[in-house]
Amino acid sequence: MNFLQSRVFRSGGYSALYVLVFVGILSAVNWLGVQYNETYDATSRKLYSLSDQTHKILDNLDRDVTMSYFDRTGQFDMAADMLRRYENASNRVRVEYIDPDEDPVKTEAMNIRTYGTLILNVGAVRQEASSTSEQDITNAIIMALKGQQKTACVGTGHGESASADMDRDGFANAKTVIEDANYAYEDVNLALDGVPDDCTLLVIPGPSTGYFDPEIEAIRAFVEGGGRALFMLRPAFPDERGRRDEPSPKLVELLASWGVEAQNDIVIDESPIGQLFGGGPFTPLVSSYKYHPIVEPMENVATLFPRARSVGKADESPEGWTLDELFDTTTSSFATASLTIEGAAVKLGPESARTPGPVVLGVAATYDVPEAEEAEAGENEGAESEEISAAEDEAEPEGRIVAVGSFGFASNYGLSLGGNRDLLLNMMNWLSSDEDLISIRPRDPDSTPIEMTSSEMRRIFFGSILLLPLVFIVTGIWTWWGRR
Repeated sequence: MNFLQSRVFRSGGYSALYVLVFVGILSAVNWLGVQYNETYDATSRKLYSLSDQTHKILDNLDRDVTMSYFDRTGQFDMAADMLRRYENASNRVRVEYIDPDEDPVKTEAMNIRTYGTLILNVGAVRQEASSTSEQDITNAIIMALKGQQKTACVGTGHGESASADMDRDGFANAKTVIEDANYAYEDVNLALDGVPDDCTLLVIPGPSTGYFDPEIEAIRAFVEGGGRALFMLRPAFPDERGRRDEPSPKLVELLASWGVEAQNDIVIDESPIGQLFGGGPFTPLVSSYKYHPIVEPMENVATLFPRARSVGKADESPEGWTLDELFDTTTSSFATASLTIEGAAVKLGPESARTPGPVVLGVAATYDVPEAEEAEAGENEGAESEEISAAEDEAEPEGRIVAVGSFGFASNYGLSLGGNRDLLLNMMNWLSSDEDLISIRPRDPDSTPIEMTSSEMRRIFFGSILLLPLVFIVTGIWTWWGRR
């Protein structure tokens, strides 16, 4: 009993208790670290975090995803950083690393032929990712979940932005973005082919000449039959004689019959903020969005619209149509139809001819396709009941359109401005009824080069090569002399 009350026992007991508490804390921290593997991304654009789009898809997974990465063991770390983010973001995602040299049986069974191959098994569907980048992995998941590929039919033959054109106004970058989003890209001449049956949606990228009546009727039949279409309109700038002719009047009339009013004007933005984004007076800035699924995730993202015209909705919607405005410009902007050319300069008309901002630039609309005619008289009531029940089970057909008063926002030049790329893909996803894919997508790492003049480079050279070593030498001699 005396030993139990001794100082040595108490001291040893306290020490043992401290050790147990310390081990317990370490065990708890380790368990929490395994259960909740969280990291913090301190970069300004969250370059080392999964994008909103990826999180949205992972949060809504209804089946397990197994990612099998095949490479040499020493190369696993190159892909592990990205794959680990997916595994941490969803408990439905599991990653396995396989060295083809160590496990040739599984490698052969999965038909792997090259190192660095990533295979995704989403439920019973197998899909290969093009690379281990977030965009390619997420696209592979989308492909496996959605099944068949969608087709974007892009109009040609009337001076539209061309998919092979790498110039400022070309559509080559947009084609790449559209294909990366799992759409098949198909150029279509409506005068020759009409609207092909395999078109998921029709894209009209800024025609500069008028459409013919058969083309207009083909577009009308496609949309009013449940098709989807994106119209990017071109404004009319004055020619040398001062005339401003509507580029495609019949297309504008078609949109007007659906309740979309495209004015024959030009939007000017005097805001200096827009110029900071790389725009100018003819590139209005949009930072205010309406209430619609297309623009819902873009609350804090600015977009710019080179060479824009105002596109709004009519006061009264035609029968069967529901229209929503998408976004408008800043209060520093205005729309005008009064412009003239004097030499190399464009001169604005009087202020009385201006419509003050905000100016609406985009409209989304849906059309309720009328139900098919009832079955012919004489069919028995049982058959009619079965048809009605089957029709109720199916989704009602619905046409959808988006009209934007700028083709430049999706051009090679405009697509990189602000959130233009996300806006284009959000429009296409809404048109394709893929609302679950509407989001802000992965960003590329910032490129922040340092630009210096020759005088600045000389100052840095002399300061680092001569001045700094001289300071150390003088300080050393001074210290040595003082100690003597």
